[in-house]
Amino acid sequence: MNAAIRAMLSAYKRNVAGTYRSLAPDRIESELPPGPCIVSQKIDGETWFLLADGEHCLLMSPFGRRLEDIPLTDEAMQTLDGWRGVLAGELYATVDIDRPRVFGLHAAMGSSENAERLRFAAFDVLMDGDDDLQRRPFSERLDCLQRIVGNSGERFHLAPFEIAETPAEVVDCYQRIVTVGGA
Repeated sequence: MNAAIRAMLSAYKRNVAGTYRSLAPDRIESELPPGPCIVSQKIDGETWFLLADGEHCLLMSPFGRRLEDIPLTDEAMQTLDGWRGVLAGELYATVDIDRPRVFGLHAAMGSSENAERLRFAAFDVLMDGDDDLQRRPFSERLDCLQRIVGNSGERFHLAPFEIAETPAEVVDCYQRIVTVGGA
């Protein structure tokens, strides 16, 4: 794998995903800035990257582990239809009961017959063709991501996003998604 790509993935994991922080529900309104927020449900898996060169897709962990030629990458290749670039997302595994959890991902990755359970929820775009989008505002990257992934399939899809106009609406999202929905 190209050293520049590996460095980009590692830097993203360290500088973006590595700086996520938890916020207690009772502190959402006081700690978020006023104005619109983009809200997304957290899927319990691992941050991975989908690399597409227009003819082939592969998944890569920030540490260089690769997954390719599995149902998930085949579906991504069909969905992307010749697109080139790098997407960040959550690699997870479906479960029969409850919600996806990281240990379910590890179990699915440990056996080739469970590869059909693997899913990728794209939540960011790093490269669109030759354009590096990492320094652009997230709202622009989200527009690009929605254009690239669109209404995708079962295995490869866009992470769910919604706009909350105020921190109070973020609290409402939290209540609906986590408290009521069990996420």
